[in-house]
Amino acid sequence: MEKGKSSILWGILYIYFCLYILMYLVFIFVIDMVHVPLSVMSILVVVMPFILLVIIQKSILHVSARRDKGKKQLFTIMMVGFIPLLVCTVQLSINKYTSNFNQDRWLNYEEKRVHMVDDLLQEHKLIGKSNEEITKLLGTPMKTRSWAEGITTLYYLGNERGFIPIDSECLVLQFDKDGRVIEYKVQRD
Repeated sequence: MEKGKSSILWGILYIYFCLYILMYLVFIFVIDMVHVPLSVMSILVVVMPFILLVIIQKSILHVSARRDKGKKQLFTIMMVGFIPLLVCTVQLSINKYTSNFNQDRWLNYEEKRVHMVDDLLQEHKLIGKSNEEITKLLGTPMKTRSWAEGITTLYYLGNERGFIPIDSECLVLQFDKDGRVIEYKVQRD
């Protein structure tokens, strides 16, 4: 009975391991395409398949009659299974780093601005800043339009976020007659 139970668990482990690798390939693709940053939720989602892998392995080890041989195989499976988890964690960390507003990156890598704009809007109070302060912070705008009510400036952010980036995104700042920001929005072209 023990041997039959052990064989079933080993079969489940091998099937799950194939699904596990496929799942992590999907995770890597989604993390890259959507630019998912490191967060409690993203770590939880990425770690759960690994935890399930460990639970299945512990069940096999508990039931298995040949523990010494099984330990080596399970250790190998766990180490190989740890690699995609590590890749996803590094990828999430890099995305978190590149999502933080950095003036040098903003000025030198226009196509990466789309990932920094949310942090910029959270960390820097743009409403009330003068045109000079904005130019000092964000550089020269891509376009400037004068209106009777004030000035509108446009900063190119890069390709829109999402799976199929068709359009580009821009940060639009509306200044009043005194040259102070009264409104801003992220807009798709």
